[in-house]
Amino acid sequence: MSLTALQVNGKPHPYRDGLTLLGLLRDLNVRPEGVAVAVNDDFYPGARAPDRPLTPGDTIEIVRVIGGG
Repeated sequence: MSLTALQVNGKPHPYRDGLTLLGLLRDLNVRPEGVAVAVNDDFYPGARAPDRPLTPGDTIEIVRVIGGG
């Protein structure tokens, strides 16, 4: 993985200056309300994901939440 890339769900994703977690979700057309997100060792329900800056080398896992019963 290049130092100018993020790892998103196990795949390299380009990093750009100023990219934030919510910006990444927007770029990927992912609604925060429907996912859970992990950035390195920090876990967030998607709707509560902070607009935190991302840095090259961050590992992000995005998991779609499916309700059922």
